Amino acid sequence: MSTQVSLPVSLAFDPGGRSPANRIENEIQVIGLRAVRAFPLNYGLFFGRSLILVDDASGAVLAPDTQYYVTQIDVEACMRCGSEVVEVVVITDLTVGERVRATYQALGGPNSVSLGALQLAIDSLNINDGPIAWDHVTARPQAFPPTPHHPHIGDDVYGMEYIVAALARLAASMLAGQGGAQGELLAYAQDCVNEALDSIAAASAALDAHETNYGNPHEDTAHMIGAYLTGETRAAIALERSNQQAADTVIQGELDTHIADTANPHEVSANQLGGYSTAQSDTAMATMQATLMQSITATEALQNAHFVNTGNPHQDSAASIGTLTSGQIASAATAGAASPASQASGLATAINSHVTNIGNPHQDTANNTGTWTYTAIQTNVVTPLTAHINNLSNPHQVSVAQLGTYPSTTINSNIAAALNQIVADVNSLNGTISAHTGNYSNPHQDTLANTGAAGFTAGALQNAINQLQGPGGSAANAIAVLP
Repeated sequence: MSTQVSLPVSLAFDPGGRSPANRIENEIQVIGLRAVRAFPLNYGLFFGRSLILVDDASGAVLAPDTQYYVTQIDVEACMRCGSEVVEVVVITDLTVGERVRATYQALGGPNSVSLGALQLAIDSLNINDGPIAWDHVTARPQAFPPTPHHPHIGDDVYGMEYIVAALARLAASMLAGQGGAQGELLAYAQDCVNEALDSIAAASAALDAHETNYGNPHEDTAHMIGAYLTGETRAAIALERSNQQAADTVIQGELDTHIADTANPHEVSANQLGGYSTAQSDTAMATMQATLMQSITATEALQNAHFVNTGNPHQDSAASIGTLTSGQIASAATAGAASPASQASGLATAINSHVTNIGNPHQDTANNTGTWTYTAIQTNVVTPLTAHINNLSNPHQVSVAQLGTYPSTTINSNIAAALNQIVADVNSLNGTISAHTGNYSNPHQDTLANTGAAGFTAGALQNAINQLQGPGGSAANAIAVLP
């Protein structure tokens, strides 16, 4: 008892891409987790614009050209249908799971045989090829029951008529006792046999010649053996080359724009170049200025304290300032004791007045006391220091090396060298991609098995279908002819 198969084994040819029967929805494809995942769909060629891929694990719809792309364009089908007809899907996003669901519009036709549907069809036949006893056969005819009978006689076999006639004449001559005629008939019969043998030998020779004829005696075409014509191959190569050149032009344009971008596209900072930013420089200068002003303030405080110090900070002596010591004055007073009392009294008064005179009685100056005047301090210290602080033209001649960075020429040279390296790497990458893209010698060593075709060509599958149909068709025959 056969069961109903829900999937069609093959689809009708639909060049317009609109037939609901050719709309395949949620077809499961197990693609694994390899780095490169390319696979055909179950019903062969399909319209590229119709494909919708869904990650079976996450339920997310995949984005074309970003997470996958279609390839292996069938030039003949494209020209015939006026739309992009492709054969293979390539997953480029490594985050996509190992199972995807594909919804697409199949082209149909003689090459749209689904292996899964074919296997289901074979399994659903439920054919038992084992021997069956006559007693177990049901629905036997009752009006004309079969009876034992002898094998068919010679005149029931097509093509044996002249042999049957010769044998009949031979039998008649034997019954009539005609010896001479019997010999003649025997010779005639032998001639007929020899003619049959010659015909068989000629047919065998013709068959042998046909089997060894490698000049395409059946006039097979490239399409019949699953290949492209020379023109179609060249057209596919030209289309791929055009697409690659367009992609290279876009990449080169973006690269040229990046090279011409002088607005710091990489957002390089002063710290990355080993230098200070404006804020860091301002902070360092402010710190240095505060420290310098603190030192100047301390120096001014010391100088002011020195100016008001009346405790003889320089340890001046009476001789250094042109006067007498107290002992000399006392001796002079003693020596002058014989002078009149008025003179002694006046001298003592004068001396006491001189000793207590703090109004610079000797007219000492800053110069002869070894110090600076206020004007000299302003001129020689304050004014130059203020000018030095306000000098922003590198008064100390600080070099680039002292700042721990590079001069502008070195930076420009380094940038140019890095850019040239990037350009060289991009050109090398483009060359590698172009060489790989233009390689049509199966660079990945793909086989029918790893592309999901399981080693079954369209011709082999059609042959298996033929073995299922017609008189004597059976699943065993279909499986036997599969490679």
